[in-house]
Amino acid sequence: MTDAPALPAGGEGAPVPAPASNGIALGPWFTPARIALIVWAAMSLIAIVAQWQAIGALDLSDTDDAMRMAQVRDLLAGQSWWDLSQYRVNPSGGGVLMHWSRIVDAPLAAGILLLKPLFGQAMAERIVMALWPPMLGAALSVACALGYRNLSDRRIAYVVPLFLIMSGFIVMQFRPLRVDHHGWQILLAMLIMGQALRPATWQAGLLGGLCAAALLAVSIEGLPIVALFAGLAALRWALHGRCEDRRRLCGYMGALAGGAILFQFLTRGPAGLAGTWCDSLSAPYMTAFVAATAGTFAAARANPGLQWVRFLLLAAAAGLAAGALVWTEPQCANGPFASLDPIVVEYWYRNILEGQPLWASRPYDAIYVLVPSLAGLVGSLLAWRGSIAAADRKAWATVTIALLGAAALSLLVLRSVSTAHLFALPGCAWLGLRAWAWARTIASTGPRILASAMAALTLPLLGSIAVAVPLGWVFPALNADEEESAVATPFEQTCLDPATIAALDRLPPTTILTPIDLGAPVIFWTHHSLVATGHHRNKEAMADTIRVFVGDPGQAEALVRKQKATLIIFCRTANDLVQYRAARKDALAAQLYAGKAPVWLEPLAVGKQTGLSVWRVKPAAR
Repeated sequence: MTDAPALPAGGEGAPVPAPASNGIALGPWFTPARIALIVWAAMSLIAIVAQWQAIGALDLSDTDDAMRMAQVRDLLAGQSWWDLSQYRVNPSGGGVLMHWSRIVDAPLAAGILLLKPLFGQAMAERIVMALWPPMLGAALSVACALGYRNLSDRRIAYVVPLFLIMSGFIVMQFRPLRVDHHGWQILLAMLIMGQALRPATWQAGLLGGLCAAALLAVSIEGLPIVALFAGLAALRWALHGRCEDRRRLCGYMGALAGGAILFQFLTRGPAGLAGTWCDSLSAPYMTAFVAATAGTFAAARANPGLQWVRFLLLAAAAGLAAGALVWTEPQCANGPFASLDPIVVEYWYRNILEGQPLWASRPYDAIYVLVPSLAGLVGSLLAWRGSIAAADRKAWATVTIALLGAAALSLLVLRSVSTAHLFALPGCAWLGLRAWAWARTIASTGPRILASAMAALTLPLLGSIAVAVPLGWVFPALNADEEESAVATPFEQTCLDPATIAALDRLPPTTILTPIDLGAPVIFWTHHSLVATGHHRNKEAMADTIRVFVGDPGQAEALVRKQKATLIIFCRTANDLVQYRAARKDALAAQLYAGKAPVWLEPLAVGKQTGLSVWRVKPAAR
């Protein structure tokens, strides 16, 4: 931080010299982008060292990372670029068409392909999985510095990387081995914000719309953020009727519709343009974007002078988009998980906390969700109020509205908290700069040092801790809640050590039935197929799997044979098995845990030393 005065407002003209602290200039070489790279590189190096053992063992903390790498391996093994089916999941049903994007697969596959001749497949995978997420995070760090450089206090561009690395919910998505799509979502959301903060031009709208289309191609989870920025652009034109705002809006909507179609074709081929999936970019959404764009262009062409007419026309365009979506695929109005079997919802979906509302999480976790967003909101509002230039007030209004929208979304869907905290960064940085500047005006050394240290509490993680610790003193139940929320290690959830993996891999290829959360690690580590993993498109096999473990034990054998599974495997310490055992005392999960197998199963001596339990399905009696 620095106690230098705020730099003058301005746009993207002459480069701004690095701010000074205590009269020491950093020099022109230290641009915001370079500082962003230095700060992120230092943090990433620490993260790699801290996770060195996990990198060597490929201890993946999320099942989606395991399945992502299985998808990348299949691509490198010759599976078509446009074929996103996972054929080793639910093989009796012909495999599962995944809802993921090749945009995420491409750099992983390219890195492995490049390094394989030098290091071999296994080491190439480790290198790419360790380095690619931090590299993607470096792009985010630069995007933050450049995206927020046009705010009223130019020093924010220099300090925002420090606030970024102190945002736990963001950084965790760029740690080594975190190869799934969440990092991409955060980066693309920041790129959209960066374009929204640029002066209103057709080009700014175009680039923002393309980034929005890419975000949706990566995951339809980004739809609320895309709609939020579309609404911001529409609101600007509707309120003031300025020509430049109209151009930005048209650029954004045109690029969104055209880009969505382009990315869908490039990543899924002609079949992707005709598909009607509700959990990924598909024909219903593209139809809605085209309808919204047509309505927006018609409103822009009419260019009414009355404000209420502009609002009416843009509302009609939004209604046209909603109607097109529901007309193309009515099921999409209910959400992507509406068709899940109730047993899958109860034993799987409700346990995916990232997809649940904030009130479904522990109170202690809620502190770390809410504090950065609230601090960022306060800072953004104060910065907006203190801005004199119209352009500065407009920029801070954009940040504030985007933060409000993302923060509200994070209350409903916890996975959105990373985006909310991303938009909170400039407000937190503004508060931090002001607190630091005030502290440096204190004459007495002791109070000045204390106040300077207090300024660090505007950093998201430190501020959250500063709130959580006193609350823990006042409400001891919060501390107990924190202890209960300790995350189990990957080994405790899989019971897969190298010896056990090797023993499983020596068995002839077969279809295995496991609890839902163990499926993806088995796919990643072995050559076997699985009945079901934690991926919702395989909903019928997921329901059958859960019913085998928690349902009527008299029907378990029939379900296992229906899925053509020859092995049943579970980890005795896994969270989902604990849940299965508690569901019904006479169900198969409880029987097998107690070592009381039905006559159609027999034990195999594999993995006993780690807590893995392996049972062979006997051939059916003729």
